[in-house]
Amino acid sequence: MVLCIAMMQATTGLLIGRLLTDQYPFLQMLHWAPTFLIPLLGGLSLLMGQTVLLKKISGFIFLVAVINWCVQDWKPKNVGKHDGDPVTIVHWTVEEVDQSRAHKTLQVAGDFETDFLCLVNINTILRLPWKDALGHLPYQHVQWPFLFASRWPITCEIVLRENHAVDHPLNIAQGSIEHPGGTITFVALDCPSDPNLSRMATADRIRQILGESSDHMVFGDFNCPRGASSINHAFPNHTHAFELAGNGPIMTWPARFPVLHLDHLLLNDEWHCVGYRTNRPGVGDHLPQIAELIRKVDSLEPEATGVQ
Repeated sequence: MVLCIAMMQATTGLLIGRLLTDQYPFLQMLHWAPTFLIPLLGGLSLLMGQTVLLKKISGFIFLVAVINWCVQDWKPKNVGKHDGDPVTIVHWTVEEVDQSRAHKTLQVAGDFETDFLCLVNINTILRLPWKDALGHLPYQHVQWPFLFASRWPITCEIVLRENHAVDHPLNIAQGSIEHPGGTITFVALDCPSDPNLSRMATADRIRQILGESSDHMVFGDFNCPRGASSINHAFPNHTHAFELAGNGPIMTWPARFPVLHLDHLLLNDEWHCVGYRTNRPGVGDHLPQIAELIRKVDSLEPEATGVQ
């Protein structure tokens, strides 16, 4: 009976965490629980219930937990019909310090069939022949801790760089891709990883630096789970790619046994996502996130549509 009550309390606490996300720093760790863990705890409490009352209460909590899991992770999307070829992008937080693993990481990165690639935390990779490995993406640019490679010309500058001597480093890059269909603007982020640091405070810093961003896409290691209030606070004009084309328990960290979705891609209302997934390359610290994007027809630049 004691275990049943403890399980019910844990499930209820985690459900509250899913509802409040990281609005309050003292509760944000509740939001970090893997989404599948909540119905699992609810199911265990149901099995352990020894009285009719406990079974009814635990059954209700379990039902709410399952509904929450379905809403969070299992929402089939209708991507609809679209014209033209999508733009494929890959964002990957690699963080390899061992040179042999970094070499394997670079080999995998070179095999991605993508139009645009962003690798993050690339110290060891920069000691390797990375330019040749990414030769199929001829326009390459390094702005530590980011490495960008693109099929089309790119420009990029660091907006904020804080090295790891800083307690809670935040790195932000801003740039553009000269796509034939029109310029694509982007923001790349590498956010602090300390779980005790307020994510809303980090979001405030991002807003102070970037203002209310209208860039076409924002990607990076946000170091907070999908659905966090801090993400929406930092980028209120953007929608997560998962909400447009993702389905299932997509998670990116840790790479060996991923349980949290910490790497995110956000799009403004000029773009639509027709494919969003991760990949299991067997190396790297996180799993790469891969997306296929289509620019909405009514947002195309005049020269791209033939309109004068």
